[in-house]
Amino acid sequence: MKKIIMFYGSDRAFSDIIPKVYRNLSSIASEMDDDNKKMEMVVTGFPQQEKPSEKPKKRKPKITNFVINADEYNSVQEHVLTNFINFITKLDITNMFIQNPPIHLQEQINRVFGDKNIIQSKHQEYSILTKDAIRQIYTNYDNRILGQEVVKEQLLKSLFPVMDNKQSKPVVVLFYGDSGLGKTETVQYLTEVLGGSLFRKQFSMYQNNEFANYLFGGRYNEKSFAKDLLARDSNVILLDEFDKANPLFHSAFYQLFDEGVYVDPNYKVDVRHALIFCTSNYQTLDEVKEKLGIPIYNRFDGIIKFSPLPVEAKRKIAENELVKIAQSDELPEEVKEKLVLASEKLSNAREIHRIVKDTVSLYQIQKICHIQT
Repeated sequence: MKKIIMFYGSDRAFSDIIPKVYRNLSSIASEMDDDNKKMEMVVTGFPQQEKPSEKPKKRKPKITNFVINADEYNSVQEHVLTNFINFITKLDITNMFIQNPPIHLQEQINRVFGDKNIIQSKHQEYSILTKDAIRQIYTNYDNRILGQEVVKEQLLKSLFPVMDNKQSKPVVVLFYGDSGLGKTETVQYLTEVLGGSLFRKQFSMYQNNEFANYLFGGRYNEKSFAKDLLARDSNVILLDEFDKANPLFHSAFYQLFDEGVYVDPNYKVDVRHALIFCTSNYQTLDEVKEKLGIPIYNRFDGIIKFSPLPVEAKRKIAENELVKIAQSDELPEEVKEKLVLASEKLSNAREIHRIVKDTVSLYQIQKICHIQT
């Protein structure tokens, strides 16, 4: 073995460092299992060939570049990983590339190869919040998220400590207010500014105790929050509908919010310098404090309210949606005007998008079917 690269990061970033020609864990494990299952058939009554006293020693398969993707931990049999060193001693490997190895896999490799000076640890480099990014957010936020001008100032104030990596602790911000006002869209916009794909977990599904293993970690070959977090593609993290999660699970986030570290039995994840956003539908600060409780409430660096949309913002959202839908150009002007007017009575952007889309669809159906209105 000449080189072992242990890489921590996303599939996209891992694909950038591995060679173009390689063999992966799944294919090699499958071949070795097939070889082990092969049995010699003996038929009674037929003469058998004499066996040599000693079988010729089988040569180890030679692999120049051996690659292990993180998703392969779920697909191979358990013994491959629990006895990983025994597994690779059956191979002649020159270079090995491992993505997001579980702790027990790291320990095996370090125990055997740690003194050979061939192990390299590489971590994905995430885009950071810079002065230019701050200026871009300040200039363009109001064009992207309508009717939330007050949010912009509070948001930038909360984000400032991590600008240029001045603070290692992640910034943790809670958005609250009715749905469809721009909370999730705000986080998506920040991700676009910084680059990469948003890491988003929908917490409305985390109601039952069956999800405890996902958050606190179960078997190493099962999905877990830590494993997914380690494979994130950006340092913008969205815990959507955080208020819907069972309060019993809040303790899982104490160290993450305080130190930027998330640990379970199989993985240790570093998210320092990250931007962590939690969304909720709470209406007041008192409700936030009462429902979430003081321990988690005090760990937020910013708690920002999204207010109901003013009339002008609703009209602008409807107009923008009409521009986005190409087929809306065929709508009569009086229908467009009625749509914009109707948007004033709706509560949020989601409802406005729906009524515009449905109206355009209905108009096209009537046109296709030659329905007179």
